[in-house]
Amino acid sequence: MLKEAIEKIQALADWPKHLSIGGKDYINGTSLSLLTPPALPTFKLVTLSGLAGLLRTASPLVKDDWLIHVRSHGHVVVEKRQDDGYGRRACLASCELQDGEPFRFGQFMDRELFTIALLSRFVQSADCPELLRITSSIASGQTSTSEDDGISQSVALKAGMTLKEMKTVKTRWTLQPFRTFREIEQPASEFVFRLQGSNPSETPVCALFEADGGKWKLDAVLAIKTWLEAQNLGLPVVA
Repeated sequence: MLKEAIEKIQALADWPKHLSIGGKDYINGTSLSLLTPPALPTFKLVTLSGLAGLLRTASPLVKDDWLIHVRSHGHVVVEKRQDDGYGRRACLASCELQDGEPFRFGQFMDRELFTIALLSRFVQSADCPELLRITSSIASGQTSTSEDDGISQSVALKAGMTLKEMKTVKTRWTLQPFRTFREIEQPASEFVFRLQGSNPSETPVCALFEADGGKWKLDAVLAIKTWLEAQNLGLPVVA
């Protein structure tokens, strides 16, 4: 028994073992595990302009082996065309959109918050000015749900200090929220605008619902690709 114990201790003294197979290093412990070298450090950027500036500086180093990959409307990376032999693509730079508090689509909010969000989170073009005029003029408790046919709603708007007018408010609006990098034109898409109110003494609440099935994300990706290609950075852009 003593001999067996000594042999066991001797066997453990050589454990774990390092092995080289096919030019790669492995460690043989409880199981055979591949030893991967550490990944290269990645530049962290938040603007497309910063990414373009970095690539112009590093152009001679990255021209042949790298490409620009537009992964989404808010994420662009510069990565190796080929993996490193360990199933990884080296990433030179990563550009991720840093945005503020997004607009709360699909949630009803009071008129004041809704108006502020329209002013601060949307490009002031397309239908936005008209929608702002309507929401800033809504009178308390005057939303007519009995005339809501799913296409339009009737709402009472203040005219001056005392007069009011009934106005039919269309349901679908074309708007441009800030949803991607500011260097490109924000993609326009359709939204469903709804008013809701049951208490005659309270101002109706407002909501916007996305109505383009996420197409704006595809539009943003293509716009980012077009912008990067126009910078003549010497690298292929895939999206």
